[in-house]
This record gives sequence, structure tokens and C-alpha cells, in this order.
Amino acid sequence: MSELPDPRPFSCSDATGAVHDQGAHVVDWIPTGHAPVLWLSPSTPLEPGKPLRGGVPICFPWFADGARGGREPQHGFARRLRWHVQSRESSDHEAVVVYHLSDRDVTDPAHRAEFPHAFDAEYVVRFGAELSLQLTVTNTGDRPFEFEEALHAYLVVGDVRRLRIEGLSGARYRDKVLDRDGCVQEGDLRLEGETDRVYASGAGVAVVDPVLGRVLRIHKENSASTVVWNPWAEKAAALPDVGADGWTGFVCVEGANVHGDAVHLEPGRTHTMTYRVSVETRPRDPGAPPA
Repeated sequence: MSELPDPRPFSCSDATGAVHDQGAHVVDWIPTGHAPVLWLSPSTPLEPGKPLRGGVPICFPWFADGARGGREPQHGFARRLRWHVQSRESSDHEAVVVYHLSDRDVTDPAHRAEFPHAFDAEYVVRFGAELSLQLTVTNTGDRPFEFEEALHAYLVVGDVRRLRIEGLSGARYRDKVLDRDGCVQEGDLRLEGETDRVYASGAGVAVVDPVLGRVLRIHKENSASTVVWNPWAEKAAALPDVGADGWTGFVCVEGANVHGDAVHLEPGRTHTMTYRVSVETRPRDPGAPPA
């Protein structure tokens, strides 16, 4: 059985990071002076064609099983394909890699049948004091199409049961666990069980973590959806690449355009979505266990 090559390492004075060519999948970002920010399962399969659990998967050209349901594979084909490095460069404070994927890279007939459109996708990853991810999709065909997208970031937290997420108060959301639309967030979000919500919100959010003593600030551009996910104990136990205990150490806060916010793209037009994360230190909760 073949294994994925090691991820490409990147470093500068302000951070280190790493990316797998499969899926242009960012698996590590550690800003200087801080603990790791991206969670990666220690038991995720490292096999060609199998998606990784953790880091920042690219969901494209659909999210989950698609806006109308029934699409395979889950979260689209982009995270299973090898993206091509267009360029890489570094300076004292930043390391940058640019990836490319097009419809010509989609060779599986089933995938082409699900999305029979001509496209170019460019993904710019910038490692520095801030992690910046920019996904650009261009319609290179002669017909309009719609697509969903998400940058499915797994963020390291000290204990998901103790954090709070600011910036979503008043936003409407779909609760996928309860299969309920039209919910409204009241105040800060505190996770108390399995959570799978799609918020109609383009606002920035802050993940306030009293255990690690930090705030992860997330800013988005051209992203009308924010997805928040954690499987919680029972569901995590059934996921071999999460396990009985892994779920407490991460939360997914995703920049996205999904469901009713799917992107409509005319021939020759381009859409760019940006997702940025920075870290702010705060005093740890004195009652928190050692990080």
C-alpha cells in the first residue's frame, strides 16, 4: 500500500507550516511564540486518494453531500486530488505557496458526471504571524455553473467544552443535528453537545480559549457562511480517526459559501474567498488544567 509523500515544510521568522500536495491540504501552522493552531488526527490515513482528518481540507465543488443531497464523495473531489505547485517563495516574515487545480485534473468519470464544468482553481497559502488562505475559482467554460466551497479548518483548543465563540450573535443558522432551519444564535456560542451548524454570516469570529489562554481571531472575505462543527463523544467514538478522546481538542470553524449561499459563476468570471487566522494571547484560566 502506497503512502502520501511527506508534506512540504515552510518556515520564516514568524511561523512554520506544512502542506500536502494532495488536496493542497494545510496540515500545520505554528506562529512563532505560540502553540500549534491546526489539529491533525494522529491516526488519519496517509494514503493517496483518501482525505485527511484535520488541518484545513478544501471542500469543493460541493459541501457535505451537496445542496440537494446525494453527491459523492463527501465534501467534493478537490481534497482527494493532487494539486500542482505553481510557485513558492519566502521572505523574512512570510512563506507563500500557490497551488493550481483544473477540470483537466478530474479523471474519475463519476466525479466529472457530478460536476461536468470547465474550471480553474488557484489556492494561495501564506504562512506568517497570520495564516491566510485564498481560494479563487474561475469558470473557463461556456456555461454558468454553481458550486459550494468551504475551508474546513480544524482549530486546536484546550477543551471544546470550555471555549466560547464570539461574533455570531443574531445570525440565523441551520442546525444539521436537529435538522432544523431558521434558528437564531443568542449571545456567544458555547458548545454543549454534538454541533453541526451552518450560520448565514460573513462576520469575523473569535474563538476564546481559557484553557490555552488565547483567542483565535478569524476574518473572512466573500464568505457568506460560517460552519461550526464538533462530533462530541458518542459520534467521535465511531470515527476511527477521531477516537474517544480526540474530539475535546478541536473545533471546526469554517469559512464557506454553502446551501443557499452557493456561488453562481458565469463564463469567464472569477470568485475569490479568503480565510485568515491570527492568535492573541490572554491570561489562562487559573482553574484550567495544564495545557
